[in-house]
Order: sequence, then structure tokens, then C-alpha cells
Amino acid sequence: MLYFTSRYRQLVFLSLVYIGLTAFPVFADRNHDREQQDHRIPALIISTDVAIGLNDTHGGESLNPAVRSETNAFSLDRDVTPQDLDDGLALAMALNLDAAGLVQVLGVVPIAGNASLPPEMMVARKIMRELKGREDIPLAPGAAGPASQTYHPIPKWFDGTDVTVAGEMGSFVASCRNEGVRLMESLLLQHRGPVTLLALGPFTDIACLIETAPPYVLRRVKEVIALASQLEGESLTINGLVVNDFNVRRDPTAVALLLASERGRQIPIRLMVFSLSGQTSQKDTLIPFDSATFKGPQPPTPESTHSLQWLLAAAEPRNEFWRAIFGTVEGPFDQYALVASLENQDNSKLFDCRDAWAYVQQCPQPVWSPNTELDANGQPVPPAYNAPGNSCMDHGSVGSTPTNGSLVGVPAQLLVSLDQDTGPVVRGVTGVDGNIPDFDASARQVMACIDFQGDEARQEFLEILQTYTW
Repeated sequence: MLYFTSRYRQLVFLSLVYIGLTAFPVFADRNHDREQQDHRIPALIISTDVAIGLNDTHGGESLNPAVRSETNAFSLDRDVTPQDLDDGLALAMALNLDAAGLVQVLGVVPIAGNASLPPEMMVARKIMRELKGREDIPLAPGAAGPASQTYHPIPKWFDGTDVTVAGEMGSFVASCRNEGVRLMESLLLQHRGPVTLLALGPFTDIACLIETAPPYVLRRVKEVIALASQLEGESLTINGLVVNDFNVRRDPTAVALLLASERGRQIPIRLMVFSLSGQTSQKDTLIPFDSATFKGPQPPTPESTHSLQWLLAAAEPRNEFWRAIFGTVEGPFDQYALVASLENQDNSKLFDCRDAWAYVQQCPQPVWSPNTELDANGQPVPPAYNAPGNSCMDHGSVGSTPTNGSLVGVPAQLLVSLDQDTGPVVRGVTGVDGNIPDFDASARQVMACIDFQGDEARQEFLEILQTYTW
């Protein structure tokens, strides 16, 4: 038995009760019971690009042309690689917490992000229906692509005017509603208490929900907790190599829509910043998902053993892929947002969260921008999104690190300022560059979780993961 501080003894006790029940079909009547549960127990709707165990093109990007070379050439992404494991671990962990009575998972909505949407649906079904036996929790597909085609010039009407993305008459509202968004709206309407939205993938579906749901439905949203963002001036590095904020990269327009939305200004947003979430993927503070660190509940049940062994096997190709690049396996990311949803219980405070202001920084500039310099042969000179003098962190210095070339695929960054910021919510050249609209809105006030509260809090975080990730 792991040693826990007093704040988490109740969690351990409830998990042991759950272990004794997992061998029996106890979930048939949970739909009725869930409505009667204490409203202090967090109710969650999970938007996730769950892809553990998949080999797929990263983000399903083979569906769209993308700028991928430093010479600005268009190419299709045919690089099939093992996809992220953290979304799958977060989903399994959320279902274990639900079964232990510590959260209520109202529904799960996969969204294209780490992989393309159809295989992600199969991963979600595998974890929810087979590994956890949860037929009672609704599962529906979300967005199959981003709010707008980031790697294209902005579409235009026959008369030369832009096809607008934002607003009630814009293309996003006209096209974004899907089965997953409709499920989220229905769950918010049905549930009797406040609901937390976990954004563990791109922001597309949550931005759509906020832009299209009736105000009386949106009043049910307690908070949006997202795994995204970086502090101003903060380099995103893992073991010395530059990485990118993938959930933002996959749909920066949706990020801007969410931050700028007048309809959503009353909904609190909490961002799990890379200065926090990146810590446990570094070699000196790594939390590896392996059989030595994660042993599942003790004593084990056939169900818990089967689930843990499948997750470990499904994660191994990704860990090998990650190790070849960074020298270590991949640590937890999305589980930070899930654990943050527990923080109202026991008055526990694991994370240092502060008032902050969030905005989107556009990175110049794609080949179709009128500001792109051309050489004597009419070819673009600066690398797309990575031109020298770039205002985006780590951009404009190609070759300084082994992974910096990948920043040609990062059109914008979600930045967090800890000082009060009255600047615009989208900065840089807008409209033509990355198809991000120019909003008449200021930076959005958010809650930014930037660090652990100390060594004890870090240890408690590890113990929660070890107890419920299997």
C-alpha cells in the first residue's frame, strides 16, 4: 500500500471499495444513481484526441496539404508514427475515478487531433466499453478537422471578399455542430449541477459548444480546464529539445474563437501551462508509464490486470518512439487537467494557479501572405511561420536545436501573461496568415496553473496517478 498524506486517505479508501466491486456488473443502474450524487463531486464532459496504441499520421494531417519543409514546399504528411499515450491514460483514469465515486464522467467526445477521428473512436470504445465495461457513459464523435484550414490561404467569395470564420454568420458556426457537440449540450441540459469541460485535445468542439448552445445551457458550465498554453517568453523544451503546443497547433483558430467569444466570457477557463505540465516529462523529474512505476490496484483483480496490461502494451511503441528522440519515455500531460478537476475536494491544492491573461500570437508567415518576401525567381525567402525576427518563442532560429525545423508547422501560439494585459486577444497579422480572424476583443482573463505547490504536492500528484491509472 502506498503512503498517502491525510488529504488523500479518503481517495485510497474509496478506491479499495471500488476494487472489491470491479468483478461484478454494477453499472447497469448508474444512470439513475448519477443524478443523485453529491454536486460537490466534479461532473465532467471529456473532449479528447485519445489515440493510445494507434499508428497514424500525426493529427490525421494526410487529409490536408501542410507546410512541412524549410523551403516552404507543400507536402502531404505520410509519416505514420505511434501516437500519444497520455489521452488514453487520462480517460482510463477518469473512468476509475468515476467508478470510485470521486468524479462523474457524463460523456466522452473524441476529436481529431493526435490521430484521425475514426480510429480515435475505436480507442475510446476499447477503453470505455471493453476495459472498463462502461456502457452507461455516452460516447459520440466530435470534430473531424479544425475550425478553419490553417494551412491554406483564406477562402474568398467570387467578388474577392473573405469568407468570414467568426460570428453568428461565419463559417464556423454554420458548420461546427456535430454529434459530439450535440451530446455535450444535451448532457449540460440534463445534469442538475455544474459541469466541468475537460479540453484534452484541440479546442474545436468546446469552442463550437460555446458559440452555438443557448445561454441557459452555457450557465451549467462550471469551468473549462485545458491542457495547453505557455508563459510569455517561455521556451517549450523537453530534455533540451524544442517542442510545440500540439493542442493549439492543431486548431489555433478554435483557441482564438474560445478566448474572444462574448458568449463565453462568463465561463472560467483554467489553463495547465507547460511550465507545470512539462515538468514530469523531463529526465530529472520524469514520471514514466511503465510496469515498475504503475502496478495497478493491490490486490489486483482480473479486470484491473487486463486493463493495466493492455495500456502498458499499447503505450510501448510510443515510449520507444519518444525515447529515440528525447532519451526518455513520455511523461503525463492530460492527467494534469483531470487532477485539477479534483482540487475542490478536501480543499486540496496541488497546483500553483494564478490570475493571468491569455492571447494568441500569430507567427509570420505562410507563402501566401502578401508580406512574404520573394527572391528573383519569385520564390519565398523566409521559412513559413519561422521567419527571422519572429515574435513567436523559439521561432526564427532554424537549426539552433534539432527539432526547431518542425516549427514551420506551428502557425500560432497560446501565450499566458501573469501581468494584467489589455492588448488584443489575437496579435500579429491576422486573416491572411493562418486564417485566424481579427477579433475586436482584448486578452482573456484566465486561471493559469504554472507549477506544483511544492514537493509534497508533486508527490501527491504521483500517488493519485499511481492509484487510478490502470
